[in-house]
Amino acid sequence: MKKERSAYLFQKYIDKESSAAERAELLETLTHADQTPQLEEMMDNLWDKTSEVDLGEDKAAEIFKQVMAADDDSEEYKKTSAFKMWWAWAAAIVVMAFAGLFMMNRSNEQRNLAKTKPQSNNLESVVARTLNEHKKVTLPDGSTVILNNNSSITYHQDFKGKLREVFLKGEGYFDIKHDDHKAFIVHTGKVKTTVLGTAFNIKAYDLDKDIEVTVTRGKVSVLNGESVLGIITPNQQIVYNKDFKKSGLTKVVAKSIVQWQENDIFFDDVSMEEAAQLLSKRFNTNISFSNEKAKKCKFTATFLKGESMEEILKVICPYNNAQYEITANGVTIKGEGCE
Repeated sequence: MKKERSAYLFQKYIDKESSAAERAELLETLTHADQTPQLEEMMDNLWDKTSEVDLGEDKAAEIFKQVMAADDDSEEYKKTSAFKMWWAWAAAIVVMAFAGLFMMNRSNEQRNLAKTKPQSNNLESVVARTLNEHKKVTLPDGSTVILNNNSSITYHQDFKGKLREVFLKGEGYFDIKHDDHKAFIVHTGKVKTTVLGTAFNIKAYDLDKDIEVTVTRGKVSVLNGESVLGIITPNQQIVYNKDFKKSGLTKVVAKSIVQWQENDIFFDDVSMEEAAQLLSKRFNTNISFSNEKAKKCKFTATFLKGESMEEILKVICPYNNAQYEITANGVTIKGEGCE
């Protein structure tokens, strides 16, 4: 399993956003001895990012001993006390994470999903955040946005009123459902991107000097306050410099701008049949079922970093009580299935 996927699955579990299939995959990964270096690195990164946990050394050591009880006579357990104590902390953190306790003291910046009350009104808004991962967010109207690393989007839990408004920090690829009566507006500081229904990418990190808006489908209007910066169509981009308050419109290859999210595969409460259709199209492979019931099983999972079709099947099939067979004619999925 790729190092990046292990870290991704671990982070999703800590953020309490992993599916059952992803949890099973993570647990399977952590049971292999050759994953120890990756586990150490993930724990170090998590430790650096989280606030201090009030856990005494005695308690950590006790939890560690319980975890290692089946093998407490091994040479690994008999190493120096300093090494044992480091692993006591690591093991304690793992146990607490899988018990759902470790992240009680996490900072707001580390929450992938939170609900807040905007100060301007009493409507509840939703904030979706990412750290070192991509995330697909489905908005109240069915539109979607894929967030890049270290990005966030804020929006009302329903799009009541005359407008559909969201607030973006970082980078996101939007696919907006058409609505002639309700414009969709993305706020990035003072810059507003307005559409009715289209697909486009916005890059607007706080530390970047420029805000970039690129269109892949439809038409987009970009404003700074009340001043129109331009109206752009597919393969066009507006770049607004925040320091000089100037903008420019250029022709680009939009596909290259949005390729950061092209390898992402999101299964959001889909059936095995729907997943097979997506995989068949993605990998240009015929996928069939030997049992109609196997088509009905539903699940949620996310795959990043360009996993192969077989890597994906190895995860989703066992979770759905199914097996797969790859032949010269394609893939056959077998299993008891779901009612």
